[in-house]
Amino acid sequence: MKRPQPIRIPALVFSVLIFLANPGLSDVVPGDVIDGMNWEKVRGLVPDSIMNWVKEGKIVLNIGELSYDDGDYIPRFVVEWDEKNVGKYALADDHWVVEKETGKRAEYLIGSPFPTIDPDDPKAGEKLMYNHKILQGGLGDMRINSISLSINQSGYERKSIASAFQTAMEGNPKYLTRVNPEGFRKQQMLVVKDPYDMAGMAVMTWRFRDPSKQDTVFAYAPAIRRVRRMSPANRSDALFGSDLANDDVALYDGKITAMEWKLLRKQEALLPFSYKDPGLMVQNKQGEWETTDKQKRLIYGYEKEGWQGAPWAPLDWVWVKRPTYIVEMKPKDRYYNYGVQRLWVAAVLPSPSYKIIHDRSGKYWKTIFKSRMVGESSDGSFRITYLGDTIAVDERSNHATIQQGVGPNNIFVYFANTDLNLFSLAGFQKYCK
Repeated sequence: MKRPQPIRIPALVFSVLIFLANPGLSDVVPGDVIDGMNWEKVRGLVPDSIMNWVKEGKIVLNIGELSYDDGDYIPRFVVEWDEKNVGKYALADDHWVVEKETGKRAEYLIGSPFPTIDPDDPKAGEKLMYNHKILQGGLGDMRINSISLSINQSGYERKSIASAFQTAMEGNPKYLTRVNPEGFRKQQMLVVKDPYDMAGMAVMTWRFRDPSKQDTVFAYAPAIRRVRRMSPANRSDALFGSDLANDDVALYDGKITAMEWKLLRKQEALLPFSYKDPGLMVQNKQGEWETTDKQKRLIYGYEKEGWQGAPWAPLDWVWVKRPTYIVEMKPKDRYYNYGVQRLWVAAVLPSPSYKIIHDRSGKYWKTIFKSRMVGESSDGSFRITYLGDTIAVDERSNHATIQQGVGPNNIFVYFANTDLNLFSLAGFQKYCK
């Protein structure tokens, strides 16, 4: 008896049938509101923890589109230097960025040292992070207010306020002539101003260009009235009692060589933006660029009457599809508090939007996510991308920290005029009171 032949379905028809059988695979479009009723629509477009929060009703995603092209908010000098940097640099086995032709170490980096990323390159993840770090320096020196809100299961607990200063020694042509005999990549300082029981605490960090050289970190505690040198291993400890570690600032603020990097894939993902429109920036009398108070204040769940979701949930953010790299990072230090972490890094002006943290045993622990923002002058001649709000959610303690970025009550200064003596030990001690 002749055996019946299998029915062959064309690939396109088969894909349509699978799509119809699995409505959760449907795509999102601007105007969609993703909640517990249609949560499957974001499967794969956001980390699993975010998707689960949507499913559980903790957070709602407002899918939108921007009124601008975020690619237009890359500083002009970065675009120019990216063109010059194509094929110019390589990453040596000792983690130095070197010139391909000569093998010599790059003296000063501007723009993206690796403008094109090959996903098959075993060093692709590390190169992507070098792009991110050098581009951060492109924003110049900064003065900002760092405001953190502590949120428990019931809602708001308390607020802490700190002043932060950072100087860039690489990444911007403006600083090519800076004297830098110590070989710094950047220097930064954080001084707590409020609440009363934390006021006066301060930390200063010197980050070096040499990949093998550890950070130098100084801390001041009012209780002992002394400046002490800290171990750089403390960077995975909680920052002033928050749900963020030192290395979690901007999602990863540690040394690149402290981690092993692996680029997992590139895909479309939903990334959060604070606003759909650019913010206004003005130039002050000193020639510095400042954000303004002309933006709407962002609202969180604990502030809205009748909200049934998580108290830390952002209610105003806009979630937009963007090309994104998924990068895995593993700490080399066996005493580091975190285990495997995954960063979701925007492909346009590389900057992490999500950080998924596992403990040393491999169990899921935290999710940290931040919104992106852009700003421009009134005539559009000056444009940059800068830091929005960051939310750290510790799933084990059911606790969260909201670190506020630019807002009407939180003015950031970019391309600031900085006295480098501020970051000397004597300069640091002036802030230690």
